This record gives sequence, structure tokens and C-alpha cells, in this order.
Amino acid sequence: MSNNQSPYMLESASNYLRAARLLWSQPNLSGVAVVNAAIAIEIILKSFIAQPSENNRKGTVAEQYEINGKRLHKLTDLAKAIEPELYKSLGFNKHEYWFAKYDNLFVKARYPYEPSANGGHTEIPISVGIEMFRATIAWYKETENKDPWVLLYPEVSGGGL
Repeated sequence: MSNNQSPYMLESASNYLRAARLLWSQPNLSGVAVVNAAIAIEIILKSFIAQPSENNRKGTVAEQYEINGKRLHKLTDLAKAIEPELYKSLGFNKHEYWFAKYDNLFVKARYPYEPSANGGHTEIPISVGIEMFRATIAWYKETENKDPWVLLYPEVSGGGL
């Protein structure tokens, strides 16, 4: 397994993206869908800079991770922290416009009643998150990650994205 792989984080991001897709199709839940997509994108980006925590869950399917700067929510800052060659090979560079446009999406979208909140919603963060997820899971499989969830994907609970 590569040093940049955090399979439990990728599984979590998949769950948020599946929720985002489901919520998007429901009346008055587009804002909640976008928040879920923003969380998923953050988790995917953070998964490349995460380190396994030294506890009794290390090396298990429920491994926990520590992230330097874990309070970071800006997508551009998280993207810059990823190894440049890997970042480009996964195609994340094609999303840089969206990372900048939605840099603070998680913070701005989660509290719609605050003055700094976004006024509307778009499905773009969901699409970007799914593209990023697909590129990442493909890389995990190419590098022969041994995590059971990765090995079973897309035949996992809830199916693939």
C-alpha cells in the first residue's frame, strides 16, 4: 500500500458522495447535498496527507488517521499539500478552477441562514467529487491496495459511484 493511501477515508468519502447524489434529487435538500459533496471532496484531498494514528485500530479496516492542519477546509490549500506528480496523475489539476471557486464550500454551505452563505446551489461539487473518487479508487486498485473494501469495490454495500 502506498504511503498516500487512507482506505477508510476513501470509503467515508464514498458514503458522503452517495448521500449527496440521493439528497440532490429530493425537494429542498440541494444545500444539504452540496455540504455532503464538500465534505467528501475534503476527505479525498485530506486522505493523501493523512497518517495512521498510533492506536489499537492501526492496520485494521477501521483505521483512524491524523492530518496535519486538519482544521483546514480550503480546497486549494489541501490540493497544494498533495504530492504534485500524484496530484497530476490522478487528474486533480483539471479541477483547480472548481477548487478555487468553491474553496470554502464546506464552511459557506453548511449554515444557509448566515449572511456569508451561498445564495444558490449547483451539482458541480457532486460531479467533481465523484470524478475525484473514481480516479482515486482506480489508483488504489492499480497499486494493489489490500483493504477489503477497496478489493470489493464496486460490489460494496450501497454499490459504486
